[in-house]
Amino acid sequence: MPYPGAYAETASFERLNARMRARAVIKAIHRIHPNWVFCLYSAALIHGLQVSESLLDVTHIAIAPNTNWRKTSGYIQSHTLHDSSITSSDNVPCIDLLATLLDCLCASSFRHGLAIVDSALHYQLTTKEELEQYFLKHGRRRHGIGQARRTLAYADGACENGGESIVRAIIIELGFAAPEMQVEIEDPLQPGHFKRVDFFWELPGGSTIIDELDGLEKYLGRGNPYAQFNERNVVSAVQAMRRERIRESRLNLTGARVLRFSYADALDTVEFFKLLSTAGVPLQ
Repeated sequence: MPYPGAYAETASFERLNARMRARAVIKAIHRIHPNWVFCLYSAALIHGLQVSESLLDVTHIAIAPNTNWRKTSGYIQSHTLHDSSITSSDNVPCIDLLATLLDCLCASSFRHGLAIVDSALHYQLTTKEELEQYFLKHGRRRHGIGQARRTLAYADGACENGGESIVRAIIIELGFAAPEMQVEIEDPLQPGHFKRVDFFWELPGGSTIIDELDGLEKYLGRGNPYAQFNERNVVSAVQAMRRERIRESRLNLTGARVLRFSYADALDTVEFFKLLSTAGVPLQ
C-alpha cells in the first residue's frame, strides 16, 4: 500500500525504479483525488523531468490561498498556489512547466535543481532564454530566487541524464571550470568516426582532459536491475567491458588525459577534488 487506499503487487512494484514508483503513486492519488493539482517535484516528475530520488519521498499538492488543508502525515505536502497556470501532463493535473521549474529551482539545492532544469532543456521542452524571461517576470521577491538564477545560469541541455547533471554540479561546486558536455572526439584510427565523451576540458596550449562517468548500465545493460545472474549476463557484461577498454584506448591515442569515475566517487568530494586537481582540471 504505497498510499492509503492504493495497492500494488509487491514484487512488480519493487522492480520499478524510484521515479517509476513515484509516478505510479501520483497516478494512483489522482484516481482517488481527481481534483488535486500536483506541484513542485511531483509536477516535475509528471512533466518527465529528471528528479533526484531523494526528492521523491512525498507527493506535493498545490492548494489555493486560505484553503484549509488536512495534512496527511508522511505522504503529502501542500503548497500555496499563487499565479501559476494549471495544465495537464500524462492526463494528470499539475502546475505548468515554466512555473514548476521556477518552483523547483527556488526550493532545491544547486545539484538537484541543475538535474531538473538540464533535463527540461535536453528534452527541448523549453529554452534557456524562455526560462530567463519567465524568472525575470515571475521570480521577483520569491524566496530562493537567487539560487534559482544561479542554477539556471549553468543549465546545459547537452547533459543526457540526471547523474551527469549532478556530477557537473559537484565539479562546479568544487571550484573547477564547468566542462563541456557530450563532446565528439574523432577516432585517430578511424578518421571520420567520432566517440562522444561525457565531460571535456580544453586547456591553454591545446591539451585536453576527458572525464567519463562509469555506471553499471554500461556493463549490465539498461534493462531490469533484478535480472537473473546467469552465464549469458556475465558474458554480456564482459563484452561491454571489453568495448569500453577499446574505446578508452582510442581516446588515449588522441593525447587526452582520460579519467574514469563512478557516481559514488563524485559524491566523495574530498577524493573527487584530488582526482580532478591532480589531472589538471582548471579552476574557475
